[in-house]
Amino acid sequence: MWWFGGIIDGEGCITINHNRLHRNTKKETLLFSPQVIITNTNKKLIDQCQDILQKEEIPFYVQYKERAKGRRVPCWWIRIQGLKRCLKALNIITQYLIAKKEEAILVKEFCEDRINAERTKLHYGNLGHSHYTEKNFEKILRIAEIHNRNPQRLYAEIRNYKLQNMI
Repeated sequence: MWWFGGIIDGEGCITINHNRLHRNTKKETLLFSPQVIITNTNKKLIDQCQDILQKEEIPFYVQYKERAKGRRVPCWWIRIQGLKRCLKALNIITQYLIAKKEEAILVKEFCEDRINAERTKLHYGNLGHSHYTEKNFEKILRIAEIHNRNPQRLYAEIRNYKLQNMI
């Protein structure tokens, strides 16, 4: 597991991605999705990571992309995404991380907050998680800072979300 933690520290990413759903409609909203990603061009390394994840019973996706001739070597991605999957993975691997420990703790706390959030009736009748809280946004913005992302677009989208949902 220490080896696997080192792989995530060196070849991985622990983050919370954001997407806008239903753009330019009355139903437009933000969706934040936690992810743990391992990317590498060495198939043996990816196979070993898959074996570890399967032994730990952590669900994941594998993606392969072949590059154009003469450009780059083929690349594999292992992706763990979603609240429950990321929480399960981070509960197991956080103790083995060094460089990405802060991201892991923030994403883990975000997952716990969202899973334990009150469920409310959504506009189309199904039950769903309540609106994002200030605490959620603090974690999202801190992760963006760690990754040196340009926060202007994210700040604007969060501000619009708050105005729409009156947090």
